[in-house]
Amino acid sequence: MAKVAHRFVTEEEFLALPESTDKVELIDGEVLVSPSPTYWHQEILRRLVKALGSWADQQKRPVTVVQAPMDVRFGRNRILQPDAFVLFREVPRDHKGPIDDVPELCIEVLSSNWGQDRHTKRLLYAAAGVKELWIVNPGGQVERWMPPDLTTVKVADEVLASRLLPRFRLDLRRLFASRRGRSAE
Repeated sequence: MAKVAHRFVTEEEFLALPESTDKVELIDGEVLVSPSPTYWHQEILRRLVKALGSWADQQKRPVTVVQAPMDVRFGRNRILQPDAFVLFREVPRDHKGPIDDVPELCIEVLSSNWGQDRHTKRLLYAAAGVKELWIVNPGGQVERWMPPDLTTVKVADEVLASRLLPRFRLDLRRLFASRRGRSAE
């Protein structure tokens, strides 16, 4: 049997790749490319980002809500693209390269690579200091992973709220409603 030579990629090599709208991530020298998400994945993500953006606009402190693709450095040779994330600071318009601040909240909408989202990425986010992770099951539930180290989980299936985001409440029935005119606001 022939051996396949495996070569790890450095962070510098990863960052030198051409700009892409593909979800391309670096985990400890391995480059991972995810297939395109489904329409429903993107619709749920759009609704979530819209609701979070509306909430962020009402805050006195700067809050930035970002949707993938956007590189975030979670450690050396760990550049990931959460489906969405929240930072409690403003990102300058001229920022280039990966975001170097660890988000307070990361969001992953489950798709075909759910094992990576639910296990691998959760552990990497925890190691980096993410305060909360929402894993969104397009079937109608949201897992809220919280401290310590994103090991405590609460499942929401009616209303999504978090101490991390004061006064944020999202009706999950509206979020997951299939009728396009009904969105999470």
